[in-house]
Amino acid sequence: MKKRNWLKVSSALLLSSFLAFGSFHALQAKAASNTFKVGEKFTISELNMGNKAYIIDYKEADVTGDTTKDKVILVGSKEFSPEEIFVDPLTVVVQDGKTKKYSKATYEGFCGYIDDKPLFIGDFTGDQVKDVMVTAATGGSGGITNHMIVTFKDNKPEIIFDEKDNKGIEIEGKYIDGFKADITIKNIDKKILLDLSANKENYIESGIYDKSGKLLEKTEPFMGPFSLLKPIDYNCDGIYELKGGQRIAGTCNADTLSFIDSIFKYENSNWKVQELQYSTYLVK
Repeated sequence: MKKRNWLKVSSALLLSSFLAFGSFHALQAKAASNTFKVGEKFTISELNMGNKAYIIDYKEADVTGDTTKDKVILVGSKEFSPEEIFVDPLTVVVQDGKTKKYSKATYEGFCGYIDDKPLFIGDFTGDQVKDVMVTAATGGSGGITNHMIVTFKDNKPEIIFDEKDNKGIEIEGKYIDGFKADITIKNIDKKILLDLSANKENYIESGIYDKSGKLLEKTEPFMGPFSLLKPIDYNCDGIYELKGGQRIAGTCNADTLSFIDSIFKYENSNWKVQELQYSTYLVK
């Protein structure tokens, strides 16, 4: 009789140990395989991202280079409500698919209005490891967009495209006699001459030129950062370039003089111009 009772107690203890062991591993598995849903709060406390952080976009891809898919999460802080489309700041968070450890990247002032597909994942550096690109509109009158590209190879985040790169093509220029603008494209050290005559009536009315085309008021054209920047595998080699669009403006943002289209390629730790094309108005 005592032996039977001892067997019952032993069986109960073994069952309890088994259940406890199983529960422990289930918790471990749950903790190791977090699920991330767009629109929900981002609550990974170890990253210290505050209580206003939300998941803006989410993808799975190998971005660390170990052949295992990682979790790529775009996180943004929303000041007032979850429905806001303006987020400040924006941060890319990666959970390593093997180690389950987190890494993150952002730069100061990286924020903006989010569309439905702000995350792009592809190889920009040519090292056969995919990188992460984020796009966010500023909402300003110039139609400017902010961008960031980050490589997470070997779990070492490195931003390879930030605010300084977002300037794209840079110019120096001035209006000259004859309803023209003398422009120097600094990136490639080349000059172009823009014909402004399509808008000459407005310039005469505003006192910048007289009717004969003589310049009356010093005016310097300016170039805004990218209003459009898209990844494009231009050479069909599996490595992405950037196709950008910018505007040269005259007296104000509304006074568009020319459009600049460019192709940039990442080489030797820098973005270099591969192609550049400009167009100007004949009628306006």
